Amino acid sequence: MKKQIRLLLQQFDSYLEKNVDTALQITTAIKQFLESPVADILTAIIPGSVDDIIRRQLIYALDKSVEALAIAEHCKQYTDIEEKLKCFVSQLQQRGPDMQDALLQKLASLLAGTLDGNRLKQSVYDLFTQVKYTTAKG
Repeated sequence: MKKQIRLLLQQFDSYLEKNVDTALQITTAIKQFLESPVADILTAIIPGSVDDIIRRQLIYALDKSVEALAIAEHCKQYTDIEEKLKCFVSQLQQRGPDMQDALLQKLASLLAGTLDGNRLKQSVYDLFTQVKYTTAKG
């Protein structure tokens, strides 16, 4: 099994790794809002210095990824991404720390897939995100 995982991890390219890193940065920023919310979530998690094209891709990826999560059912009435993110953070705050981590990890995986054009199976993004997340968490 370890050999299979090692072979799978060797298949990841730097582009996928960059997308996973970006996704984890965004979900880490969202996690910070669980303790101290701010008025403009989107501006805080996607810095203004980011290129407009990349910013649009990130907003699109966030919108699609948040919608894909079951807890976002409560947020479907919002069409504005800022309002949708506020609702999502509010839903996260109602969960325990372990569930918050699990949902944020899945969000990162969905973001990475969307940013990567979903060229791989979702399970590959899940695995790679979990490995990066676990490694970073220590």
